[in-house]
Amino acid sequence: MHLKTLIPKSEARKLVVQRRNEVGENELRRKSRQIIERLFLTDEYRFAKTVHCYISSRPGEIDTRMLIDLMHGEGKSVVLPKLNKKTKSFRRFNFIDWNSIVQNSEGYWEPKLGMDDDLCDVDLIIVPALAVSQQGFRIGYGGGYYDKLLGTTFAPKFVLAFEFQLFEYIETANKDPRIDKIITERRIITTRKV
Repeated sequence: MHLKTLIPKSEARKLVVQRRNEVGENELRRKSRQIIERLFLTDEYRFAKTVHCYISSRPGEIDTRMLIDLMHGEGKSVVLPKLNKKTKSFRRFNFIDWNSIVQNSEGYWEPKLGMDDDLCDVDLIIVPALAVSQQGFRIGYGGGYYDKLLGTTFAPKFVLAFEFQLFEYIETANKDPRIDKIITERRIITTRKV
């Protein structure tokens, strides 16, 4: 179901949490696999040598752990973010194995260490979103860290989302970065054409 009016960010957050609670874990896992299979069909993914991807840590998120393992197995270089709380930005970590991943004080999974934050070699960025509009504007989790990160690279930016996270229009600000593609269990939306 897509809302046809501009929806405030706070309302979108509530609706997504409500919808997410109505979907079982097995269904979320099945839909995660469908979304990852659709991602693999895109040229941006197929030609990417280095992919920046987050580690799923919250209930109801796409299973990016499975995605990271698949990308690593294909020989792609996987870059993971490490939050630097002092600068409120991310450092990068090149994924080797899960032994280098820890749960931080806030309960999120991230690398033990982060290095330079240069993204010049990154060919594709997988961006987390709580909700996303068909125009490519996302609602994150409130820290603004990804908004800052996305402004530093020209690499294509993708959101992997369940259909219940998708809205026609979401309240945005002029400075909000735009996502290039949204991939759900049903479709691929190229937002630059919307």
